[in-house]
Amino acid sequence: MNDQLVSWVETLMTASVFYPVLSVVVLIDCILPLIPSETVLALAGAWSGARGTPNLWLVISVATFAAIIGDNLCYFFGTRLINMVNRIPGESRRGKALEWARKNLNERDVSTIIIARFIPWARWFVTIILGSVGYSWSRFIVWDSIGALIWATQATLLGYVGGWLFQEQPLIGLVVGAALGIFFGFFLQWLNKMWERRRLAKVAAE
Repeated sequence: MNDQLVSWVETLMTASVFYPVLSVVVLIDCILPLIPSETVLALAGAWSGARGTPNLWLVISVATFAAIIGDNLCYFFGTRLINMVNRIPGESRRGKALEWARKNLNERDVSTIIIARFIPWARWFVTIILGSVGYSWSRFIVWDSIGALIWATQATLLGYVGGWLFQEQPLIGLVVGAALGIFFGFFLQWLNKMWERRRLAKVAAE
């Protein structure tokens, strides 16, 4: 059973359609973030670390460009979707992500654009909001591209580390690689919350 699963994953990762499928997954995640594409990147990176395929740098490149395209589509759809966004319940997970995006965009747009790329619903809201308020597209695409590159690189490399550490047991490497990617995402969100609390405490002290 284990050998069959390894063979199936090997076939998937080495298929000629893998990179086009990867780009579609990332693109869909940008437009409708139901399944975080970070997990797919971590899995691809893990298998690359364990077996040498798919090509690590090609995975990063494809994911980066797909993320940039997806984010820009959301940016241009912003004015059409803003009414729907405003109807999202404030207490829901998406509502809290929306509140975070709005608050941070007013105070620090660059860091928000980059950090939001690591938070599935937040990155969707950020691009929608920026498009709806007429934020400079030339400025947006520069910082969004930087964020997309950092995002794709860290997700894939974390997976790669997991796969490399368990080369003799590639399935375990897949799990470890994906877990590292998920952990990093939660860590980044926690770090952002701590940063926000310190900032608010500093403002209150003044």
